[in-house]
Amino acid sequence: MNDNIKLKLPGLAIGQILDALYLRMEAWEYTEEYLNTGQVHEPYCVEECSNAYEARRIADYYKEIIQSIEKQAGFTSR
Repeated sequence: MNDNIKLKLPGLAIGQILDALYLRMEAWEYTEEYLNTGQVHEPYCVEECSNAYEARRIADYYKEIIQSIEKQAGFTSR
């Protein structure tokens, strides 16, 4: 599914979407850390995946989405 979709949303809505994507990215980063070290970050749950590499790949995918949205919206990265 490589179709591009053009959305027109208020900046506040884009901010809310980015906040949610950051939370998902962090959850996967923490899952990777847990799988590598056994340390859990509260209040995050460990996501279900095969291994730390898969968790990193998913976190990186979220990061790509975030960067794309921020670039298109003219937002600066956190």
